[in-house]
Amino acid sequence: MATTKKTAALAVVDSFQIVNRYEGIDPELMAELQDELSDLDPESGITCRSIKVPSGGGLAFEVQGEDENDAEPMKQIDAVIVFTHRVSAYWPGAYGSGDDAARIPVCSSMDGKTGFNPGTGELTPCESCLYNQYGTGVDENGNPKKGKACKNMRRIYMMMDSDPNLYLLTVPPTSIKDINKQLAKILASGTPYTGMIVSFTLEKTKNSTGTPYSKVLVKKSGLLLPAIAAQVAQLRSQLKKQYQSLAITLDDYMTASDRNVEPDIYPDKADFEEAPPPSDDDLPFA
Repeated sequence: MATTKKTAALAVVDSFQIVNRYEGIDPELMAELQDELSDLDPESGITCRSIKVPSGGGLAFEVQGEDENDAEPMKQIDAVIVFTHRVSAYWPGAYGSGDDAARIPVCSSMDGKTGFNPGTGELTPCESCLYNQYGTGVDENGNPKKGKACKNMRRIYMMMDSDPNLYLLTVPPTSIKDINKQLAKILASGTPYTGMIVSFTLEKTKNSTGTPYSKVLVKKSGLLLPAIAAQVAQLRSQLKKQYQSLAITLDDYMTASDRNVEPDIYPDKADFEEAPPPSDDDLPFA
């Protein structure tokens, strides 16, 4: 008689905690800190630390530490996804060239659906945009490439156990197809991503020309306690109201160890093409 293989149920991880930076602080000291913070210029937008994907097929993420230039290598990141959304950006010419203004894309989209050109104020549907078609990409010398001139990416905001910091991982074009499939599979289990712990890892692979690059992978690793999941869902609601304030720059697209040269990491179109993702607005989030 044939047997059916069953997938083991995820265990609830009761040790995973979402913490506030000032949790447990003395009330009088907290009042003093708030008074002194009010003396500073108010900050708008989202404050988060970056997680960078390595170049050349590296297997360790570079996770920003206390200092902006201080990075810790991590082969596996266990975290809860607070919010994720598609982004697209188009930079003409050689990547990383020119002044700081060149780091800002000529056109960008915070939902992967409508592009905005800040210079002209023009809005362009991403689906029909010329620069969002395969074969329109060029290298730093102006030679044609297989990929798109517009870079399709995904931002993933996450929090780690007992760490008050919010982290941002921007998934590069070469990992979009896999990440979209994996996130859809995670949500198909019936548990919102705000209710589970996931593990991010890297896999070394090569494109059609043999150039190695790092592919981002994600899988479920545990469930959160209902009270913790409720905290994450509340954070997600807050982020969704302000995520568009964090501008796209070249830092989103460049790999961790090479910010000045565009990585030549495009596979064939058949492997590179992004799987049609469900609308972020339609997914069963908490």
